[in-house]
Amino acid sequence: MVSKVTHIQRSADVPVKIGKYVIINKIGKGSTGMVYLSHDPYYRRDVAIKVYNVEEDSDAEKARVARKMFFNEAHMVGMLQHPNIMPIYDAGEEDGAYYVVTEHIQGARTLAAYCRPDNLLRIDDVVEIIYKCAKALHYAHGRGVIHRDIKPSNVMLTIDNDVRIIDFGIALVRDSDVSRIEGIAGSPSYMSPEQVQSEELTSRSDLYSLGAVMYELLTGFRPFRADNLSKLLHQIVYATPPPIHTYRDDLPEELEHVVMTTMQKEPSKRLATGNAMAVELTRVYKDLRQKYDSLDNQEHFDLLRTLTFFHEFSHAEIWEVLRASDWHEYQDSEDIVREGEVDDRFYIIVAGSVCVQSNANNLGKLSNGDCFGETSYVRGARRQASIQASGQVTILRVSSTLMEQVSSACQLRFNKVFLRSLITRLQGSVATNT
Repeated sequence: MVSKVTHIQRSADVPVKIGKYVIINKIGKGSTGMVYLSHDPYYRRDVAIKVYNVEEDSDAEKARVARKMFFNEAHMVGMLQHPNIMPIYDAGEEDGAYYVVTEHIQGARTLAAYCRPDNLLRIDDVVEIIYKCAKALHYAHGRGVIHRDIKPSNVMLTIDNDVRIIDFGIALVRDSDVSRIEGIAGSPSYMSPEQVQSEELTSRSDLYSLGAVMYELLTGFRPFRADNLSKLLHQIVYATPPPIHTYRDDLPEELEHVVMTTMQKEPSKRLATGNAMAVELTRVYKDLRQKYDSLDNQEHFDLLRTLTFFHEFSHAEIWEVLRASDWHEYQDSEDIVREGEVDDRFYIIVAGSVCVQSNANNLGKLSNGDCFGETSYVRGARRQASIQASGQVTILRVSSTLMEQVSSACQLRFNKVFLRSLITRLQGSVATNT
């Protein structure tokens, strides 16, 4: 396998080897260095190799920080072995290159992808993700490690909907001098009040940050926002974030209570441990599952089964599509899609019909079981037509981002049926014009 790797095409800036690891390709870039993909032939697994920028260049301070972050992560090789913490397998230095070797997860995304109001995860999925993070932090705290930089981009979601907390570069480690990185505190928007004020940190600081992440995943907005850093830090210490129910009214009060308790200014008033937070979330999760398994959702499922679009889907796959979607009603003449907009959703007409227009010209109508939104296959593409409700219409809006988290079988089925429907419609319009 290694011999194959050495013969692949590489960019000029990609090294052939780092330490004992043959490099396959560059897969990312961060503030402290590059990330490369490799394969560990001994353990027969793909690995990610993060190489820190530690050369003394024009920015000596950044180099100093990167070196300390490297030693901090290297200190934790094999130290944290939890299913929801990204494992650090190895670390080393060769010819001035300082590197850390971690698990590589194909297709994983960070939670930052789900922090927009128009692309939020389902509430029960958010609760499950934060539950896993709380348990993982409880494990780390029990081993004397405080992460200090919990934020959406430091939590990865795998294609199997599992969670990995990453980047322990600025973590505090009990009885270790290595982790004392002056001048770095974390990401401002998610810092606890005591972190902002450079006070001594406990594990409850991480739980505050996790609460701030949950707030954003539920609302699409950060708890505190300001036009400069000074104002932001002042808000974190003294202000109260807008209540979650001001952004959305479909959240249970118990969940909002967990978030706000976790984000109390005084550490002593927060939930004491990650396990305590996980227990509270378990109670909320049970109630949510009962809600989502209610009659309404069963009716939605039964209705989708009658549509031609879903005839080839298994029951489990229909439920998966439902979980990646939202159900929306439009009134007569209401815009569903506007020409020129960027939108990453697919649309399936559940009931009613719509008008298709481009450049103010009527192109036709679509009705029950028809679909639209093909530009979702091209990230950042603009809509080529406007879609308007003709009478009252019920639409299933499927998030292309959330569809990446369903099973491979469901994704393949959806893509096959969606593209076939579009091709059939295109052939029909061509036949009409000839």
